[in-house]
Amino acid sequence: MNSKTVIVGGGFAGRQACRALRGADTEIVLFDPRSSTVMLPALPDLAGGWLDEKLLYSPLANLLPKNVRHIQKSVSSIDLNAKTLTADGQTFAFDKLLIAAGSVTDFRGFNQHREQIYHLDSLETALHIRNDFVNYLRRTKQPHIVMAGGGYTGLELAMSLYYRALAENKPCRVTVIDPAPDILPFLPEAKRQYIKTFLARTGATILPGQHVTGFDGQNVTAGNQTFENGFFCWAGGSTFAIPELKGTVARLGDGRLKVNPDLSLPNYPDVFAAGDSAAVEQNGQILRKAINFAWYEGKCAGKNIARHYRGKTTKPFRPFDAGWVIPLHSDSVGQLFSRIWIKGKLGLRLHYFMCGFRNTCLANFAGFVRIAAKLFKEVSHD
Repeated sequence: MNSKTVIVGGGFAGRQACRALRGADTEIVLFDPRSSTVMLPALPDLAGGWLDEKLLYSPLANLLPKNVRHIQKSVSSIDLNAKTLTADGQTFAFDKLLIAAGSVTDFRGFNQHREQIYHLDSLETALHIRNDFVNYLRRTKQPHIVMAGGGYTGLELAMSLYYRALAENKPCRVTVIDPAPDILPFLPEAKRQYIKTFLARTGATILPGQHVTGFDGQNVTAGNQTFENGFFCWAGGSTFAIPELKGTVARLGDGRLKVNPDLSLPNYPDVFAAGDSAAVEQNGQILRKAINFAWYEGKCAGKNIARHYRGKTTKPFRPFDAGWVIPLHSDSVGQLFSRIWIKGKLGLRLHYFMCGFRNTCLANFAGFVRIAAKLFKEVSHD
């Protein structure tokens, strides 16, 4: 065994690749600074204080095959031509590489008092929001959630916090600011209107076509409006997680790497990408960022790397879209198998069931199934 296969990222794609490579004649090294895995779709619920964080994570040591060496370091740079990467100041070589590092919050160049802006892309940031929001409610007479970003993460987080405020008997305003002409532009008009009607019942204000132009650490400015003493959260998109990538690659605006049908990078047959790191095309469209795709992309990439070592031809990734759900705490919209629309409590139950199904231990699965069965205690916003 003289070859070394490096996997960057221990999320859904990275772990599936590790499993697919179990029998390959190669040393397998996983780089991930975390010691545990996280159920990312449940982070808005955790931030709102509706879930126990223990349901969301499991130690990576319990999930990886025994032949995988986990190096708990953060990769800051990859040189595709030199076949090296840098992690915490050290340089490591690789023969084959899978980039599955996920994504991080994209502030789109906005850096005014960034350290005081709440964002949601990890267990730590969710717990930070949860703890600070409770304190904010206690000290604020007229709480106001100001959300930059009207995509699914922004709306899910806004509603989770909104209902937490109601549960604490502190009704609060919600303002969603988004530069796009409308929220959730990928939805058909009827489904988008369903969400907008629900948001209107909560009293939420949607400001489409607006940018956040200022933040002084307490007050948020968008256009000619200033929102004083708001709980300011940023959910304006995500971007490639690795700061530096050297090589000739094609990328999307959010940093995702364009890949061949077998998930390898053009010009670099020994380098693959999966999950939020990869821009995978199907029928002329780029697949959305989703756990379902990341799971199977990682599995496919791992199998193709193993095929390389056996001298066999790689196989193309064939995506299967099981569906998606946008959970808004007391309502939802979703689609199954690209054709069946669901909403309301059915969508919520499916969301929590899938969080359990894609989880990593029986106890976590059982916990999410209980939530799917009972949901959360309803709080009226009328």
